[in-house]
Amino acid sequence: MNNPYLIRRAGAAILSLMLLFSTLAIAAPKAVLSGPSQAVAGDMVTLSGKHFTAGATFTVKTLVGKRSSQEVVTAGSDGSLSYQLVTGNAGTYQLQVRDSRNRLVATSVVMVHPAGG
Repeated sequence: MNNPYLIRRAGAAILSLMLLFSTLAIAAPKAVLSGPSQAVAGDMVTLSGKHFTAGATFTVKTLVGKRSSQEVVTAGSDGSLSYQLVTGNAGTYQLQVRDSRNRLVATSVVMVHPAGG
């Protein structure tokens, strides 16, 4: 492959593929889980998600200190997701949304303050 013409064509083909893949990566929006960042113990907080794989099943893992819980949710046909977080105690609630292969897809944090304080 010492032919300069072939080297340029191979380089152009590689560059084209790199541009195509980077465009696809940019075009696909990243899944997002959002909602209130603060609440009071005892509140029910609704978190909304968008840009999830339509109809796919996800696991929402909630971590509060050393405690954790998990709940399975399914994204809507439009890629939306809704999750109800029940805040029993004060603390930092860290939420992780994982896909069926246990890959982290989205996160959110809700700071929960003591009731009456």
